[in-house]
Amino acid sequence: MNRLLALVLFLLFGVLSSPLYAQSLDIQLPDQKLRWSLLDIKQKVPVQQIKLFDPVYNSDKSFVGVSLLQLLKAAGYKPGQAADEVVLTASDGYAPSMPLEYLLDDQAVLVFAETGKKDFDFAPVAQGKAMVSPAPFYLVWRQGKAVEKTRPWPYQLVKLELVSFQQRYPKLYPTNTAQSSAAYQGFLLFKQNCISCHSINLQGGDLGPELNAPKNVTEYWTDEHLKAFIPNASGYRYKSKMPTFEQFSAEDIDHLVAYLKHMKDYKIQLP
Repeated sequence: MNRLLALVLFLLFGVLSSPLYAQSLDIQLPDQKLRWSLLDIKQKVPVQQIKLFDPVYNSDKSFVGVSLLQLLKAAGYKPGQAADEVVLTASDGYAPSMPLEYLLDDQAVLVFAETGKKDFDFAPVAQGKAMVSPAPFYLVWRQGKAVEKTRPWPYQLVKLELVSFQQRYPKLYPTNTAQSSAAYQGFLLFKQNCISCHSINLQGGDLGPELNAPKNVTEYWTDEHLKAFIPNASGYRYKSKMPTFEQFSAEDIDHLVAYLKHMKDYKIQLP
């Protein structure tokens, strides 16, 4: 009996420690939380192959993965739920957010390996000074290079969350300002491009520095340096993890700085 029990435990441990179980994905919907292994995902969503020009690798790539929209539907997502944003969290704290509507055309694919390789096996990509694997999960888009600048391409994903943006991040919203103001326009740019790495009042990403509390970034950076740094951080720091933002116009930069200055008057106070 002891031998039989030992054999069962050995087999169970072997299965649970396999790559299919070792890497899981947390999925949080407005009304439930799930944790699925890759085996769970494969059993619930059809696996597909996708070929595209990948802007992260800067080359043509082929991956295996699942439709992100179909994955969320399998987890219980239904249109009309109280959510308008998807937060994608990586293992290092990088947490880009995107409108839920980006998924509705079913162009987003959550991949877990390169074609012909074992699960979670990817060629490394450059991240600042390091080379890292995109595993366990990497979000790519069928349109490839056409959406390089307009869609997030996060990797090392460990969590997906459907949220109401304003309810999730109330302390980074610019209150007492018109939607036509420079500060509000800067907030929209921050939401789309910056929140994945940076936080305002400790709400947002953890990869980059907090920008408002206890000191607002405009209190220790001059406008001149801040406006030069935002679009080209590598001009200040070699191998900076912060990407370049060549698409930002001078007006965009002015709007971002206006938003940061506005938030200076709305700092949180920690006990």
